[in-house]
Parts: sequence; C-alpha cells; structure tokens
Amino acid sequence: MELHAVKTFYTARDGLVSLDDDVLSIVRRVRELYGDRIKVCVEQTTGEYVFSENCADGTERLIFTTTELDGRALLRLQQADSQSRGYEDAYDRQEREQDEEFDRRQKESLEKLAPAAEELAWSLGDGKFGPGYRQSISVPRDLDG
Repeated sequence: MELHAVKTFYTARDGLVSLDDDVLSIVRRVRELYGDRIKVCVEQTTGEYVFSENCADGTERLIFTTTELDGRALLRLQQADSQSRGYEDAYDRQEREQDEEFDRRQKESLEKLAPAAEELAWSLGDGKFGPGYRQSISVPRDLDG
C-alpha cells in the first residue's frame, strides 16, 4: 500500500484511512524533494517501508526497504540519489586521472625524443630531408678492430 502525504484515502483492503501526516513528515518531505519519481509504500506482509523509483524508462525499481520511517530513511534516500547531489563515481575519477597521467608522461617522452627523432628522420630521409636515401652503409665484420 503506497503512503500518501494526504489526510484521507481509501483502499479496498483497509477502507477509509485517515492520517494527519506520518509522524515525522517523511512522506511529505520525499514528495517535496522528488515529486512522483519516488514512491513510499508499506509492504503488507512484512510491515516494512519500501522506497522505489519510477524510472524514465517506465520501470519501477526498488531503492531500499526499512523497518523505521524516520529521518535516517530520508538521509539514506538522499545519499542514494546520485543525480541530484552531483555524484562522481570513484572508478570513473580514477580512470580519468590515470588517462591524464598517461597523456602527461607520453607528452614528456615525445618532447625528450623529438630532437633524436628529427635527426633520424633527416638521416633516413627520402632526398627531400637529407642524405641517406638509397645509400649503402658499410659495417666492418670485426667491430673490435
């Protein structure tokens, strides 16, 4: 049975139910913060309070259940809400930092190798850049002598 932040409602099982509000106004505060996106229900068989979300894809997904409907439940809901509090996944942050470190190291390596690479390109050039094009290199058999 879904809890509403209204004074009176009717259910087929329980008939007319009258409330001022839940004791700590948790349901009203959930409605104020999240509108119809979050639903608070009572599970009839266990007596637990069920927080669920009506997702954009039309699916209702369980957020959590609790035996006590108090400020801790509201705090837990707010902590679980990654969209409204700008949640940043620690794994994504570490991946981004690792990618930045890799790019920095690669840039440093390229800066160190750039002069040698330019000289090598000039030496092995195709005639436009310097000597070495289609020339043979003589290497003695005995490198010691």
